[in-house]
Amino acid sequence: MDERGIAARIHDLPPWQRRAVIALLLLGMVMLSWVGLNAVTPDIPIALWWPAAAFAVVAVVASRGRRLGVTILVAVIFTLLNDSVGRPLGLSTAYGVANAIEAAVVCWWLTRHRPFPRMVTLPEAGRFLVAAGMGAAVIAVLAGSAAAVFVGADLLVIVPSLFTSHASAIFAIVPLFLVPLTVPLRAPVWEPIVQSIALVLLTFVVFAPAAALALTFFIITTLMWGAFRLPPLAPAIQTILLAFVATLATSVNVGPFAELVDHDFRGAIIALQLFIMTHAAAGVFVAGQAHDWTATTEALADRERDAQRVAEDLRRLNQQKDDFISAVSHELRTPVTSIIGFSETLLEGDPDPEVKQAGQVIYRNARRLADVIEDVLELSRLSTQRASSRTAETVDLARLLRHCIEDTVGIVPADRQVHVELVGAEHPVLVEAVEQDIVRVCSNILSNAIKFSPAGGAVSVVVTGHSADVQITITDEGPGIPLEEQEAIWSRFYRVQSPAHRAVPGTGLGLPIVRSLMEGRIGGTVALSSDGVRGTTVTVRIPRTPPPTAALQLPVDSAV
Repeated sequence: MDERGIAARIHDLPPWQRRAVIALLLLGMVMLSWVGLNAVTPDIPIALWWPAAAFAVVAVVASRGRRLGVTILVAVIFTLLNDSVGRPLGLSTAYGVANAIEAAVVCWWLTRHRPFPRMVTLPEAGRFLVAAGMGAAVIAVLAGSAAAVFVGADLLVIVPSLFTSHASAIFAIVPLFLVPLTVPLRAPVWEPIVQSIALVLLTFVVFAPAAALALTFFIITTLMWGAFRLPPLAPAIQTILLAFVATLATSVNVGPFAELVDHDFRGAIIALQLFIMTHAAAGVFVAGQAHDWTATTEALADRERDAQRVAEDLRRLNQQKDDFISAVSHELRTPVTSIIGFSETLLEGDPDPEVKQAGQVIYRNARRLADVIEDVLELSRLSTQRASSRTAETVDLARLLRHCIEDTVGIVPADRQVHVELVGAEHPVLVEAVEQDIVRVCSNILSNAIKFSPAGGAVSVVVTGHSADVQITITDEGPGIPLEEQEAIWSRFYRVQSPAHRAVPGTGLGLPIVRSLMEGRIGGTVALSSDGVRGTTVTVRIPRTPPPTAALQLPVDSAV
């Protein structure tokens, strides 16, 4: 979006066009100066309303380079105009130079570190108000001092009048030339119409004959409505029109400020100018804040859309990855099963010790590979939240645990001699569950306990029956799991970072599968405890009767 205002567009014109527009601005400055100079009161040798200052600022801002030429031209024009109404040459020259310095100061502050000013964001609005205040303060001091020297004016009277006269003009008029022209209307089409009608009606009510001074505060609410909801050009135009209507009404002795004219003319004019300043400054700030708010909300909306696109891409890639792994695992399962079958045949048929040893190596490694394949396939099924095709039946946990221990110990090299003790399984322990799920949970936990136990170590398996569930506690004598990693180990593919754990082969899939099965299918719980130094205890609670399917939910980490 093009955020250039009128002044910036003039600045970018070809030289002859730019000079022509600046000449028109200076002509407008001359006309407004002539009107202002003829409204000077006998007791105060300055114009009480000076919109020409705003045109001088815009003319200097719209020029290029060092802007010295236009600044000097402004000084000469103001000097000649003041001299033409009969003011002393010294005072006229001082006024001309002071007006030029004011325009230069405002332009300098607005264009610091940039070729031309703009007023879009809240910081830029603040920069403009500071620049206008600095310029008005400069001319108030310089022109006020000149008036005191040449015509003996009272500084306490002339300085405040100069400041409010120039500041109110710059506040009200200059934003029209700085705000962007191409900001789209985001409000409904009817809203600017209703807001403009409301502002016109309120202006007529407030500046009607014999209107109370307190009514002036009603206008600011409608003006702020436009500043917050409409493109910044709209409230800029409305502020200028409001300033001219308020000044014209007061000059013909109509409106809330007119009743002060007979009692305190200077106070009435300053009150009018403060009214213009506050309304213009509030409009500038609200418009800048509205832009920042809109830009922030749009940026957040863009980021949210980008995040949604990225999330969708990641979900698609993750699905492709799962499909690929599942397909490869299915393809590997058949040949691995054949290898296991032939190795078992080899072990049973050939008494040769070397052949038997080779068969055991083949069998152990094939079983390990088969377990990895089954883990991957199981995790794929859990990730897609597919329900088990098997139905729950009465199973004996004591029998399943004995078989799991035999199968797990059977693939451990004989030289490690890890002893597994089963306690509490002397009698049948019955639960309603899918046997394959229970076997996979117990096998994964037992496999970890045996793998990480030292040679000659012991693993304890304790079964405790309760009325509502059965607790299985498996304790090993391995290196332990650090406290800071005890939550991370439930994540897929995560492995403890210590050298002792890294030395043991594994995929990091066992415990995630255990948690997913326990919480997503079996309806039980699994917990792990370790002091981080030696030994780990995993506690599994299996309900006697599985909960309804609707009550089960996979852990977040298992979702694709």
